[in-house]
Amino acid sequence: MKLYPNVSYIFCIWALAVFTVFYLGFSSLPHSGLFANDFLKSLANWDGGHYLGIADGYDQAFQYAFFPLYPMLIGLVGKITGSFLTAGILISIVSSLFAFNLFYQLVEMEFNKQYAQKSLLALLFFPMSFYFLTVYSEGLFFLLTIATFVFVRKRNFALAVIFASLASATRLAGLAVVFGLFVNLYFTGNLNRKNWFVIFAPLGFILYSFYLYQQTGDPLYFIRAESHWQRDLTIPGSAILDSFRQIMIPGFIAKNFSAFLDFVFVIFGIGLVLKVWRKLSVDYAVFAVISLILPLFSPTLLAVPRYLLVIFPIFMVLSFYKNQYILFAYQIFSTLLLAGFAMLFIAGYWVS
Repeated sequence: MKLYPNVSYIFCIWALAVFTVFYLGFSSLPHSGLFANDFLKSLANWDGGHYLGIADGYDQAFQYAFFPLYPMLIGLVGKITGSFLTAGILISIVSSLFAFNLFYQLVEMEFNKQYAQKSLLALLFFPMSFYFLTVYSEGLFFLLTIATFVFVRKRNFALAVIFASLASATRLAGLAVVFGLFVNLYFTGNLNRKNWFVIFAPLGFILYSFYLYQQTGDPLYFIRAESHWQRDLTIPGSAILDSFRQIMIPGFIAKNFSAFLDFVFVIFGIGLVLKVWRKLSVDYAVFAVISLILPLFSPTLLAVPRYLLVIFPIFMVLSFYKNQYILFAYQIFSTLLLAGFAMLFIAGYWVS
């Protein structure tokens, strides 16, 4: 894989800046008391703790909400490093480095270097980008997703199928990657008998469903497992309407500012996904739409801002804006939110 020196330099500067913010937040903010008061362990707050717990295998039924590939890799690398925590951090950082280089390559293939750099910076400035450096599956999933689309465009369909299958074993949104792959093959005339092996694109998801069927009798038990966090299936979009009604209540925003931010992020995401549909190819659009709709089946908008992080086409269309004032405003507000969210996360507070 090609590593671009400018992308690697940008990654190192960005990662150093984020870790500096992490340290400032850890040393200056009062700790939530919900997790160990240890800097490195704080990189595995919230979902990170579940991934580390699953590295040895699933013990609790609610853990089935987390797809297996990332914790499996933590378990394998942890045997080398001697620490699941170290393994999780390394996997996230290395995956993110390669993912950013692939993302740059993908945009450069579609447009040019200028758009590639602007898209990458839009991604790095995004307020939730710090999750790429934590014990979360964002970095790995982003790498597998971008690799799928890169190899589709290089007409290396075998590798594209492999990466799509791995993505579907990492998160439910991996199915959006699979659909994006199928759509590309269909519209380019490559969905044919010669490429029969594309039927294995959702293999990761199928194997995990089979495992769940063996363990629980329900191949889709990961949906039921979400009830541990009071998340049940609902009509897509109902959470948006509920959130809108709530923020219209006088005094609600002051008491529930995080809920207001979740709503703002969702509207922001919907607007950009609509722009993706108008400006980019249909496979990007299908991937973006499905990726956005899936978390909207939940009765809450919690974590949706983080889910936007891996919907990479929205950062491609952000690079289309020519108005310098809009771009400057995005960079300023996003940087402030990124710093604030990173500090809150490392101190043990829920962000997304």
